[in-house]
Amino acid sequence: MKNLKYITVKIDRNRADLILNRPDKHNALNPELIGEFRDALKSISRKNEIHFLVISGKGKSFCAGADISWLASAAEKSIQKNREEYLQIPGLLKELRDAPQITIAAVHGNVLGGANGILSACDFVIAEKSTVFAFGEIKLGIIPATIMPFVAQRLSVQHMKKLMYSGSKFLAPEAKISGLVDFISSDGERFSETDLLIKKLSSSSPNALRACKNLLHEIETGKITTTSAEKTTQLLAQLTHSEEGREGLQAFLEKRKPSWNNQITNQD
Repeated sequence: MKNLKYITVKIDRNRADLILNRPDKHNALNPELIGEFRDALKSISRKNEIHFLVISGKGKSFCAGADISWLASAAEKSIQKNREEYLQIPGLLKELRDAPQITIAAVHGNVLGGANGILSACDFVIAEKSTVFAFGEIKLGIIPATIMPFVAQRLSVQHMKKLMYSGSKFLAPEAKISGLVDFISSDGERFSETDLLIKKLSSSSPNALRACKNLLHEIETGKITTTSAEKTTQLLAQLTHSEEGREGLQAFLEKRKPSWNNQITNQD
C-alpha cells in the first residue's frame, strides 16, 4: 500500500482499522481523501486473513461530509468535470458495501452529509451517544444524490423524507430508531463496543459469515429471489460439506465449541 496522507491503516491479526485522518477539516471528504480511501479499501479487500474492517475518524468528528470548498469550486469547472469527480463518491460506497469483510463504522462527534453514505455502506454502525447526524445538503441548495441509493438500503423512504427534507440535526437515539445506527455506546466507548461486537462475531465460522454476507447482498440487490432455489441449495450443500461445516456440525453433536482454522476458502 502506497504512502497515505489522509487515511491511516492499522492491521492486527484478522482486523483492519481504516481511520480518516484529516482532523483539521473534521475529516471532510475531498477527491484526495476519497482516492486514498478507495486504494486502502481495495488492498484490504484482497487480504483473506482479514475478517473485520473498522472505519473511524481521527479528531473531534467522524466525518463532516463532502468538503464545502470542493463543492463550491464546482462553478469554476464544467458539469462534465464535476460529474467525473462526484462519481468517486458512489464508487467508494459501492466498494465499501461489496467488501468481503464484515465492515463496522465506529463514529463520534459529527456525522454529516456524505458521511452517512459511509455508514449506510457498512454492515454495522456503532455511534457514541452524543454523536450528531445531519443530511444538511438541502440547506445548501443541493441534495445528497450520490449517497441516497445506499442510505435507502438502511432507511425507509419515509425516514429519509423526514431527515433530508428538513436537513435538521439529530442525535444517536433517533439515528438508531431510523435504522442508520445499530448500537449506541457511551461517549468515548465506541471502540470498546466495537471490540465486543467483533468478539461476538468471531465465534461464527469465518467462511459461513462471509457466505452469509454475500447471499444477503444478492438478496438485497435482487439477484437472489424465492425462485433461486438451485443456487441457495448449492451453497448450503457446499457449506455443509466444507471443513468448517463439518467441524461446526460435529462440535454441536459433541457438545463442544467448534475450532475454526480462520482461513477463508473460495465457495464458488
